[in-house]
Amino acid sequence: MPNNKNIEIVKELREKAAKAKSVIFADFAGLKSNDTNELRAQMKEQKAEVSVSKNTLLKIALNEENINTTETEPLLKGNTVTIFSYEDAIAPIKALFEFAKKFEPLKVKAAIIDGKFNNAEQVEAISKLPSREQLLAQVVGTMKSPITGFVNVLNGSQRKFVYAMKAIADKKS
Repeated sequence: MPNNKNIEIVKELREKAAKAKSVIFADFAGLKSNDTNELRAQMKEQKAEVSVSKNTLLKIALNEENINTTETEPLLKGNTVTIFSYEDAIAPIKALFEFAKKFEPLKVKAAIIDGKFNNAEQVEAISKLPSREQLLAQVVGTMKSPITGFVNVLNGSQRKFVYAMKAIADKKS
């Protein structure tokens, strides 16, 4: 029979998992408490929440939320920190990998992004992708380039006409 405290923890984890766009699992064994506080602060800036709970309670919460845990179950052993991202699914992953560069003990185990399981290698590859804003800027730049070239071509003939008229005016005066 589960106790009330564990039931409340599972309920909280379910609520977090339900509204999260991505759920990241990392091993934080060897990380000092001050480092963990810094991680929490960085994730808060990314609109993500850091949670440390028992792996069994986390498995129950994910299963109750209909999130497939067959791939994550073998990874949910030992010291696991869970990061729930609420707004941008990728920004906290980028921030986590930047944090992991400074603090060696932190190792990303896996992530569930928009309901799809990603192992550690896939998550690392995702962290190296350009941000959404960068991709949008590249698309806009690519779309703008032909238009700019077309405008320059149209202006070129006008410009040559003005230069020719100026040369004729200079020659006559």
